[in-house]
Amino acid sequence: QFDDGSDLFDLIATQAAELKADFIPQGISNAVWAFATVKKPHTTLFAAMGDQVVVLKHLGQFKPQALSNTLWAYATAGINHPKLFDKIANHIAGLDSLDRFIPQHLKDTVWAYATAGINHPKLFEKVANHIAGLDSLDRFIPQHLSITVWAYSATGIQHPKLFQKVANHIVGLEDLDRFGPQALSNTLWAYATAGIPHPKLFEKVANHIVGLDNLDKFEPQHLSNTLWAYATACIHHPTLFQRMANHIVGLDNLDRFKSQELSITVWAYATAQVSHPKLFQNISKAAMQRKEDFDSQHVANLLWAYATMGIADKQLFSSFAPTSAKLIDSYNNQHLANIAWAYAVADVDAPTLFNDDFIKKCVEKEGGFETEHFSQLHQWHLWQTKEKSCAGLPDELQDRCYNVFISEDPRPSKLQDDVIAQLSSISLEPKEEVIMDSGYRMDAIVEVNGKTVGVEVDGPFHFIGKGRSPLARTILKRRQVPSIDGIELVSVPYWEWDKLGYDGVKKQEYLRDLLKL
Repeated sequence: QFDDGSDLFDLIATQAAELKADFIPQGISNAVWAFATVKKPHTTLFAAMGDQVVVLKHLGQFKPQALSNTLWAYATAGINHPKLFDKIANHIAGLDSLDRFIPQHLKDTVWAYATAGINHPKLFEKVANHIAGLDSLDRFIPQHLSITVWAYSATGIQHPKLFQKVANHIVGLEDLDRFGPQALSNTLWAYATAGIPHPKLFEKVANHIVGLDNLDKFEPQHLSNTLWAYATACIHHPTLFQRMANHIVGLDNLDRFKSQELSITVWAYATAQVSHPKLFQNISKAAMQRKEDFDSQHVANLLWAYATMGIADKQLFSSFAPTSAKLIDSYNNQHLANIAWAYAVADVDAPTLFNDDFIKKCVEKEGGFETEHFSQLHQWHLWQTKEKSCAGLPDELQDRCYNVFISEDPRPSKLQDDVIAQLSSISLEPKEEVIMDSGYRMDAIVEVNGKTVGVEVDGPFHFIGKGRSPLARTILKRRQVPSIDGIELVSVPYWEWDKLGYDGVKKQEYLRDLLKL
């Protein structure tokens, strides 16, 4: 450290920048690599060296390691130099082959472009075709594999053959003991983000994680990203989810979990429909302690997850109401709809959130709502106006929500057809697929002793993980139909009906008992 506050690296950077034209390719690469490695992003040096590379007629004197190290240095230092990246990308893309590039060079190259946020399709196509065309990937260590596919997903560049090649290689390995938590989670994240399903890969990774003695080496980000990947890819592995939940619950505290990681974790369990009450309880406590750290997406995902799993955590929803209200200007359409629907399911008053500003925001964003969002807002409107006697949506928007809500074509199941047939057998003359004033569609309506009764045939998809705990939409319908339409509602759960087998007499007796005939 010199008297003026500068140090040796500052002095060298200034001198090197002035002498940039005298640097050979290896010298340029070594210089920027050194400054990036010691976390000294000296802008004058990086600008000078980048400019020097750009003005060269060609990059033939740069060896693969010099190219990849240079790119790595700029990305690591966070120095933006688009012309440099473009020059190197065009050079690599124009090479006859990439046979002189070892796996680390390839990995560092695509990682640098992804990290710098620079998309160069021709470069990525060249690298992917090279890797996909190799006889084997035995020279690629886990870090090379995981970071390579991560880079393609991060930049949004699709290359199914590359992903297939990498996945098949991993699946063919004897074990995954050399894969650390980061390599595992990065790999899964990449495949889920790219939308390229590979069930055998996900199965292999899940079984490996489940078989570990403990998950102590998994950081919160590794856990949440892994869970997110399985939920996003729609790959069901409840044993993995139970193992990870038990690990998280067994921690002394969740202080190391960021708000994003808390939110993603419960979102994944809700999306995958895997129940773990203790996990949701612990995350609720941690989230309330750090609610001011949550942004709009994390708030929406968190509340949606609890509602979806039918967990009406009154304290959580009440605690997050002021935080949710503060973020009103940052919500997108999905956030607005999910938050409104979540509070309706939980049945927790939130006047500081659901006010004129919220309604105004819904009206402003009407053009961006999707079908599911209109249905969610309709259910929220019913909750606000019919159950709570509060202000709801303006007539025009509400009419649109209602019309979308009732527009879904009914798809009666064999279970429903059987129940309807048995209702007819006991002379109840059921009316099928009746749309109530609320907009809800009842499987059947019957008249029993002078009163109208709604019969809801609850198949496996009405319950969490096809189990016996009702999903949020089931809970909401069971609550809102009697409250708003003023009729009694009875449920025929699939497991009770299945127990009766093919015995028509027993089924008729069951319905008589249910309807108190």
